[in-house]
Amino acid sequence: MLLDDLHRADGETLALLEAAAAVTGVPLLTIACYRPAEVTDRLGKTLAQLAPRLPHRIALGGLSARDVATVVDAVCRKPVDRATVATITARTGGNPFYVWESARLLDSEGALVALSEVPQGVRDVLRRRLALLPDAALAAVRLAAAVGVEADVALLVEASDTDEETVLEGLDAALAADLLTEAGPGRVGFVHALVRDTVYTDLSGVRRSRLHDRIARTLHRQRPDDLAALAHHFARSGSAVNAPLAVEYALGAAGLAEQRYAHDVAVGLIAQALDVHSAATADPYADPDATLALLMRLLGAQLRAGATAAARRTRQQAVDLAVRAHRDDLVAAVYGAWTEPSPWRSRLEGFFDRTALARLERLARDHSLDGATRARVLQVLADAVAGEDAARARDAADAQLALARSVGGPRLLASAVMTSAKLLPYELQGATRPPLVAELRSLAAEHDLPAHRWVCEHLDAVAAAVRNEPAAVHRHATDGLDLAHRYGMLWALGINVTTRAMLAAIAGRFTEAEERYAQADELFQRVGAHHATGPRTLGLWTIRFTQGRTADIAHSVREVHEAVGAPVAVAHALVLARQGRLDEARDVLFPQQPVTDHLYGVELDYRSELAVLHADTDSAALLIEHLRPVRDQFAGAANAAYATRPLAHPLADLHRLLGEGRAAADAYALAERVALAWNAPHHAAAARRAAADMAADRDRRRTFAL
Repeated sequence: MLLDDLHRADGETLALLEAAAAVTGVPLLTIACYRPAEVTDRLGKTLAQLAPRLPHRIALGGLSARDVATVVDAVCRKPVDRATVATITARTGGNPFYVWESARLLDSEGALVALSEVPQGVRDVLRRRLALLPDAALAAVRLAAAVGVEADVALLVEASDTDEETVLEGLDAALAADLLTEAGPGRVGFVHALVRDTVYTDLSGVRRSRLHDRIARTLHRQRPDDLAALAHHFARSGSAVNAPLAVEYALGAAGLAEQRYAHDVAVGLIAQALDVHSAATADPYADPDATLALLMRLLGAQLRAGATAAARRTRQQAVDLAVRAHRDDLVAAVYGAWTEPSPWRSRLEGFFDRTALARLERLARDHSLDGATRARVLQVLADAVAGEDAARARDAADAQLALARSVGGPRLLASAVMTSAKLLPYELQGATRPPLVAELRSLAAEHDLPAHRWVCEHLDAVAAAVRNEPAAVHRHATDGLDLAHRYGMLWALGINVTTRAMLAAIAGRFTEAEERYAQADELFQRVGAHHATGPRTLGLWTIRFTQGRTADIAHSVREVHEAVGAPVAVAHALVLARQGRLDEARDVLFPQQPVTDHLYGVELDYRSELAVLHADTDSAALLIEHLRPVRDQFAGAANAAYATRPLAHPLADLHRLLGEGRAAADAYALAERVALAWNAPHHAAAARRAAADMAADRDRRRTFAL
């Protein structure tokens, strides 16, 4: 006999249960399910009467993380990442109904809504349970919800507008109702985050502000060093008088967070300070310095966290304010704030705005600026033009390094050395990077610059890739991973995982490569450095091109080309050409010169194949000049992210197109050697097949001539 929801049972049902338990000589299994927090007096008497019969009691906990994932996967039509499942598990406590409703909300509205709002069905159930609480318990629960998921009882007592005994009675009732739990000595917490969110969102704005104000003033007396909590509650108190305190505490808490390398936490705190400041400032142009100081502080934190998309928006907001205030010194300071190591800029994020580029050029020549500011502006200029004008970028980097050496300051010098190391010509990277990296390593170690230490590992990995030393690439990527884990640099983790994905793809371990590119994509999404063509997309393209499965990515390439234009035009043209749609491929417009960014080698490969498919001898001759200096390299590996095949292979194809048989044969032999150095037997076999095909074609022509 099964009795469910026994806490709602009437007298007759409970009498039936008591009678069934008293039956002897009959093989009867009785199962009764009830919610302990809702046991009535009548049910309590029944349970007491059954106790002497020693019933077997099973206290049900929440679903495990694995079971939550099973439920979420069953409900959602699209794959859900592990971080989202973990958050749902934490918010629901594994309560099956809450999990189910949250999964439905996730499926219909997406992660942003599902992880921040309470599903309506859950809200209805919780409101019914809250309505059963006595007034004292409801008041205590509301105050606790304003504090957060957990709260000190002493804080609740002092911040309450009633006496201690009333607060404690209210807490006891909420604990008995299984809405709160004793989180530790003198602490209470909500059993699920969804309970807290339901209570908090049901508060009116006026009541919420008053509660935060009382909590903030109590914390100010009890725990003046709890900067983050003070910033949180003063910011939400709704009082203009409290705004300066809210900003001060938020910035102080952000500083502490950055000392712990918790840059994502610092971003949230500085953004909170900026919101409070903006709400309290009637005219930001009356005193732009204060607003811009906050914006630049936010920009720096976003860069250290790797949130480059958000950082670009912050920089644009700050530049607009400084320009409208007619303050070139502030414009230069804003641009100069973007000098922290961060995910490298990609052409796929769009080329630098021409108006901004002209402004940078002007500021870089402005000798009225102090040397440190000019050096930082030169770094931003070098990064901005690197992909389109390598010579101009190197000139800016040289000027930056000279200024940094004359002005002094370890961080300024480290940034300048880093910029120069990144911008060396591709054909020289493997040979001449180590001295620059050695100087950067020394600066980073002496002055405790972990992000620059990571950059050294990345640059050494790149130099090893230029020298065709995959084992060294893997070693430096592993050392970079260790640093990234230790200092919480998620953006650096994403780059290192991308490097490992590239190594797997080169070696022909395509499934592993796809998994690692997806993992890197997830890491970049977590820090806000993700864009439409992240590692998952670009990595898959390079893999499918290598596999000859062009049709699998045709739709994706076309969509991205429509979205970002020229930066991926070559890939789109190659897809069309491989499908035999040569006229359509010719109509795709892209820059005449390859862009010398992290996709330079890959683009050279794709442009070369296009020239062969179109039998375009003019383009072939130009591309050979680009390929000769880097013919010993594996396409794309020089930036440790994406790769296609040894560059000697497309070089050989171009020589073959131009009828230069001896040069083509030498290049195919070189391609085979490079492929074997990278543990890529499939690429070595492809080079041998191409060489054999060229030889057979030559023999056929000779036979025909005879």
